[in-house]
Amino acid sequence: MRPTEAGPPGAGAPFPPFVVAVICALGVGCVMFDQTSLVVAAPTITDEFGAGISGLQWLTAMFPLVAASTMPLSGLLGRRWGARTTLRLGLGILVIGGLLAASAPSMEILLATRVIQGAGAALVLPNAATLLGGNVTDPRQRTRSIGPWMTASSSALLLGPLTSGLIAEHLGWRMTFLANIPFALLAVVLLRRLHNTPRQRAGRVDVAGLLLASATLALLAWSLITSGRGGADWALVAGGFALATLLAAVFAIVERHARDPLLDVELFGNSRVRMILVASFAYNAAINGTAILISVFFQGHRGFSATAVGFFILVANSGMPLAGAIVNAVRPWLDNLQLMTAGLATLTLAFVALGLGSHLHPALLFLPLLGIGLGAGVLYFVDTNVVLEQVRGPEAASAMAALSLMRQIGSVLGIAAMASVGQLAVSAGLASTGAPIAFLVSGAMVGAITLEAARRLRARR
Repeated sequence: MRPTEAGPPGAGAPFPPFVVAVICALGVGCVMFDQTSLVVAAPTITDEFGAGISGLQWLTAMFPLVAASTMPLSGLLGRRWGARTTLRLGLGILVIGGLLAASAPSMEILLATRVIQGAGAALVLPNAATLLGGNVTDPRQRTRSIGPWMTASSSALLLGPLTSGLIAEHLGWRMTFLANIPFALLAVVLLRRLHNTPRQRAGRVDVAGLLLASATLALLAWSLITSGRGGADWALVAGGFALATLLAAVFAIVERHARDPLLDVELFGNSRVRMILVASFAYNAAINGTAILISVFFQGHRGFSATAVGFFILVANSGMPLAGAIVNAVRPWLDNLQLMTAGLATLTLAFVALGLGSHLHPALLFLPLLGIGLGAGVLYFVDTNVVLEQVRGPEAASAMAALSLMRQIGSVLGIAAMASVGQLAVSAGLASTGAPIAFLVSGAMVGAITLEAARRLRARR
């Protein structure tokens, strides 16, 4: 059998599990690099184009907004074409989007290129994990390989902030969009050596569901971003929220009667998967919603350079690969629910400490910044592992797409909401700058999920 063909169930991968994990991680790393590099460069970009805080929110939210809107299509294509083919296509789209972004003459064109990149990311994220599971079929080896996969992919979180800070400061922000293109092309070549996942006759695209879901999410994002503007038309904002609620209700009705629904609602019948989906929404909203605020706060209010801020974010992101090593070390003693509770608690404490101590010397904030990365890394491992354990075969692509969808929806709404929460706090006279308030709100939101996880842990005992 040639390595470019789909292997039968149980067929061995052409490489050891560790190598398979690294190859599958390359694509995810490109997406992570793109997202984190923009966090550092975004203030410079919006200054050049004369965009305000709302422009900054749209610039960072557009990528996950499009990714979330097209994520269900990614699962369908993963079943129809196989995860490897879909993953390689997504990387090609990312490359095209990066080339166009680097030459964008205006904010409007740049936002359009972020739409292209978001579509590419939607094809990459769920299918990378699905391809890993398809090539490492032994349960023990698969569990062990998730750690190296997460460590390798999250290493882009270390390169992204510092590299983009240096590039933006010395070569200009446009070059930040070109930095990961060689790695994306390398991934396209290496992925050809892995077995494709089994192809399944997939149903037709749920166009009505796709349009309704995209419109609902976009309208929610617009309403949240607009609510944070000075002098916002609150009647218009309330109308936006009401219309989004109506569209969500129509979406639920349409999906209930759809022959091939956009989202496999049966996944929510599994209590473990349901808990994972809710938690992934919450922690992604907190992490991605505050990431851009960390950049803006330290550059705009504390007066640090883009390179220095890149270093601060690097400290936070370094927790992700560290978490992969820690999880592999403690797996013999802690199960998924225990790890999840520990990750959520770490994340909660980190956000509270960052909110209360944001005025302190940056060196004193390294511990909470590192805690954000550690908590996120543990949670990323747990939710990926639980879904791969609970859903096997061709349906794994849809399950991973649902997980990635919840992550991206959380990211979109977090980016839209957290900056607006901070602005509203400033407008109400509760704070002189909004970022610390947003950090505390994020801690409270993740803390609520932490309490639920702890309750389940006590009930099990």
